[in-house]
Amino acid sequence: MSGHDMIGKGEAFTGLKSGRRYELMASVFGLNSDFYSRALGDLRLEDGMAALDMGCGTGALSFALAQKSSRRCNIHGVDLSEDQIAYANKRLEAQGGPLHFSTASMDDALFPDAGLDLIMTSMALHEATPQVRRAALANTARMLKPGGKFLLVDVAKPLLRGWGLLLRPVIAMRKKHRDNCNNVYADICENLGLIRTEDSYITPIVRRQIFVRFEQTASSSPHAPE
Repeated sequence: MSGHDMIGKGEAFTGLKSGRRYELMASVFGLNSDFYSRALGDLRLEDGMAALDMGCGTGALSFALAQKSSRRCNIHGVDLSEDQIAYANKRLEAQGGPLHFSTASMDDALFPDAGLDLIMTSMALHEATPQVRRAALANTARMLKPGGKFLLVDVAKPLLRGWGLLLRPVIAMRKKHRDNCNNVYADICENLGLIRTEDSYITPIVRRQIFVRFEQTASSSPHAPE
C-alpha cells in the first residue's frame, strides 16, 4: 500500500520526523530500551510462534521482543510510514533476527484467522483515526489464536504525579486522546472476546494492558462493538 493510499489513516512519521531522529525524539520522552523492556514484561515467543507489531515505527518493540525470544519464531512489524519501515529494515540488515517489516496500516494487517500468538502495539494506536483503531482491534481479535495475547501500550489519562501532573490538561484537551483517557479499548476488547488480564502504568502518562483472546464455547459467543 502506498503512502497516498494511506491518507486519512492516521499520523505517519516521515522525513525529518522518522528514523534515527524519531528515536532521539522518543528517547526525550522516556521511550528507551528500559521502556520497551517494561512494556514486554515476561512476554516472549517460543519456537514456531508468531507475533505482529502494529504501528511498529522503527521496530524498537519488535527488536526488544526478538532479543528475548527463540530464533525460530516470526515477528512481523507494520507501519504507515515507508521511512520508518526503511529504517527498521536497515537496522535488521545490520542485526539480523526473525523479523519482517512492511508498510501497512494496522487495520489492514492481513494474517490468517487465529494465526498469531501475540499482537502488540506501542504508542501507535492514538496516532490512528478512531475508525482505524476500532478496525485494528477487531482485526486483532480475528488474528489471535485462542489463548493468544494482545499487548496494548499507549497514552492514557495521566496520573497526578510527575510528568502526568504537568501534561494532564494538555492530553485531556486533545481530541485524539479522548479514547485513551476514557480507556474505551477495554470495553471494545471485551466485546470482541479479549479479556484484560494485566493493567498498569509504565510512566505517569503511558498505560500497559494485556488482553487474552477468549476461548469460545457453544454457550458463549462474544459480540462485536456497535
